[in-house]
Order: sequence, then structure tokens, then C-alpha cells
Amino acid sequence: MAALALPPISLWPLIFVALVPLGLSLSRPGVRRADAVGGGLAFGAVFYGGLLHWVPFTLDGIVPLGLLSGTLLLAILTGIGGLQGLALQKVLARTGPIVALPLVWGGTEFLLAHAGPLAMPWTPMGLALAPAPRLAAPAEWVGVRGVGIWIALVNGGAVLFLRRVLEEGWTPLRAAPGLLVLLATVGGSALWGAAREATLPVRATGSVLATQFEIPRDELLDREARDRAARSALRRVVEAAEVGRAGHDISFALLPEAPFGSSWEEGADESFREAAAALNLVVLAGSHRREGDALRNSVFLVHPQGDVRPVHDKVKLVPLAEWPGLEAGRGLGGLRVGGVTAGVLICSEAAFDREARRLAAGGAELLLHVTNDGWFRPRLFGLGSAAHSQHRAHLVLRAVESRVGAVRSAVGGELLLVSPAGRILHSRRPGTDHAQVLHPVTSTVTTGFVRVGDLSGWACAILLLIAALGRRGVNPSSTTFWAGEG
Repeated sequence: MAALALPPISLWPLIFVALVPLGLSLSRPGVRRADAVGGGLAFGAVFYGGLLHWVPFTLDGIVPLGLLSGTLLLAILTGIGGLQGLALQKVLARTGPIVALPLVWGGTEFLLAHAGPLAMPWTPMGLALAPAPRLAAPAEWVGVRGVGIWIALVNGGAVLFLRRVLEEGWTPLRAAPGLLVLLATVGGSALWGAAREATLPVRATGSVLATQFEIPRDELLDREARDRAARSALRRVVEAAEVGRAGHDISFALLPEAPFGSSWEEGADESFREAAAALNLVVLAGSHRREGDALRNSVFLVHPQGDVRPVHDKVKLVPLAEWPGLEAGRGLGGLRVGGVTAGVLICSEAAFDREARRLAAGGAELLLHVTNDGWFRPRLFGLGSAAHSQHRAHLVLRAVESRVGAVRSAVGGELLLVSPAGRILHSRRPGTDHAQVLHPVTSTVTTGFVRVGDLSGWACAILLLIAALGRRGVNPSSTTFWAGEG
């Protein structure tokens, strides 16, 4: 159910009971470690395999043995599911489901997101609520991890409720308290989110000329073909912008992540300078750049007069696809351009809540997300990869956490405008080269999450390690879970 609740299928109501089958099965008395690991492996195979099935196909052709490497990554994540099952069994025995589920899921999500160059924050439980941003509203205080902990807490309550039903039988009187608590919890959050959205103080920022390139994946894999396609796409985008910008006072133009195979020093700079001059706008342009022996994934600020400076080096590189190979940069990310204080996120950096939080804490009133999603596979029936909808959901959660607007420019991906309430104000599917004048808004608040960070994630990770590594205790209630047993 968890895999169905998250994008791309996004049956988000299921997330509030998605952990119940695993929680119930591991709550039974006498569950062996092997059974706990097996249950966790089954969960991990369906959850990670179902949501990240696109990874091996995406890596195919990008890195040697890409299909094998991507399959190995899914196998590792499935193994992590097995460890989650084992940890859940142990913590359940010491506490109970209403404590164990939040600790295990909050703690493991936090550890996965802080695993250095191998960090994998792509599938947090809280991501399921991106299509329902009012329900995700608590993220402005506790971040996506805290929302996931709340979801796991609701699942733990459902496990307790079902255990009682199985032990004592179903009656409306016994069922009412659990159902009321569930409705009050979810409904209360929805009402608070609606009130927050209605009262959120917002203001307009400068208009942005956002762009979208369409470069076929086969051409992305060939450097010369990629450069030709990028030059053609850039020319068409400039031509479209000259028509579409009429009557708009534009602050700057936003181009996608590294559309050229050549680095900045190998010819990309000339194309971007020409575009800035033709548009007569300050342009934010993505390109690889060389700094000594290091090759970085960067964003440059290009003035119409030709002045250039790098404003962001990608910090969070994609394992296998970028690292090793590229070198992580120093970040930077925040800048003042066209009267707007903005923060830059490159591609997968939007999946890291701490990166957007750092920018918002530095004064960013607008998140600029540049990405190259043309690598994502598979695409079925003319629709984008599952990764497209997951990438979109991450940007929505970053906007909610920081209550700032966001603009997205992509190669082979969606062009997006997101409000600080998490609403998608404008979207455009990939498929053509396009330029669109967008009018983002931002809020005037500094959220609790921006101020203090992921305290709930830290707390869960620490408590999980203490509970999982400590001596096994016996939870008295665990011996009477099921009628006729114990």
C-alpha cells in the first residue's frame, strides 16, 4: 500500500494504513528474527522496487553496467527493508506499535538521508502528501521527516485498534474511539492546513522567464549530438521568449541544468553569452565547469554585457550517475538577481530538505530548481517516468517547509511554478522547447523548520539506535495480542 500511496500513483489516503500489515504481522507473539527480516524484505522489495523501478533503466548507458548497478542498488534498498523489519520487531517488543513505527521509519529515513555521498532521501513517507499540501502543512514546523513520523504514528494507532478488534471482537462501541481519533488527527491537520493557506501572508516576487528544453535521451548520451541539440533548443527558446515576453517586466531568465555535454570552458559559455545578449536579460545557466582538476556541476549568472560568475556548485551528487566522476562543490546557492533574493537547487538537491532550508535561512524568497530529467526511464504510453512525479513532489514539500515559492526549469522534464502553500500554479509537461513568463509569489514568514531544522529526525534516529542496540525487553501487552495465543 505504501508504494501505491506515493507518486506516481499517489493514492495518498492509503499512507495512513500503509504500515499496518507489517506492524500487525510483527506484533504477534513468538515472531522469529528470520520472519521479521523476511517481512521487511518483502516490504522493501515492493516499496523500493515499485517506486524506484526506473533507476536501472535510467543508469543504463550512463555508467558501465548501468542495468546491473541499478538493480544492485534496488537490492541494497530491499535489504534495508529487511533491517527495518528486524528493527521494528525488536522495538515493538520493547515499546509497542504507537512508538515503534514512528521510531523505525523516522529514524531510518533520517539515516538514509544522511548517508554521505550515498544518501538516498528519495522516498520518505511524507512525500505521499505532496498532492494534498494542506495535509502536509505541518512540514513548515517539522519538515518532511516529521510529517512521515506523524503518518507512522497514525499507522501505529491503527495497529493498536486492529489488535483490540482481533483480541476482543468487533463492536461499534469498541471501533468508535479509534475511528474518531483517526478522523480527528487527519481532519484536524487538513483544517489547520486550509486555515494556514488562507491566512498565509504572501507577496509577488519578480517575474521569471522559465525555459524548458527537449533533448532526446539518445542524444544526451552522445556529447556531440547533445551539444547540437542543446544549441538548437536554446535558439528556439530564445525565439519563443522574444514573442512571449511582450508586455512583461522580467527580472531574469532561468535555463535548465547542464544541457550541453561540453563544459563551460569548452564552448557552453559562448552559447549562453549569446542567449543573454539576445534576450537582453540576466540569465541563470547550468553547465559543467572545470576548476583545476575538478569537474563540477554548476550554475552561472550571465549578464547581457558578457559578465559572468558562478553562483552555485552542486553539493549533492547522484551516486553512480555523477559520483564518482564529478566533484561536489561548496554550495553557495543564494544570490540577488533582478531584485529577487533567490536560492538555487540543482536536480536531486531538491530531495534534500536541509539544502532548501539552508537557502531559506539565508534569506532566499524564491527557490530556483534547475534539472535535467531527460535521463529518466522508462516512459510509458506517452507519460513521463515515475521519477518525474516524484521529483515534482519533492519540490512541493520544499516549498511547504520553507513557505517560499519555487520555479523549475528542466531538460526533458516539467516546467513548474509552485506557491508557498505547495500549490502547483503552473505546470507544463515535457515534449517541446518552450519559454514561459511566470509570476511567482512568496510568503513573508520564517517557518519553524527553517529556524530549527530536522529535530524530529535527529530525535528518532538517536532513539532508534538506543532502542535497537539496547537489551531486549518484554512489553507485557505483546503476550496477549491475539485471542488463543500467549
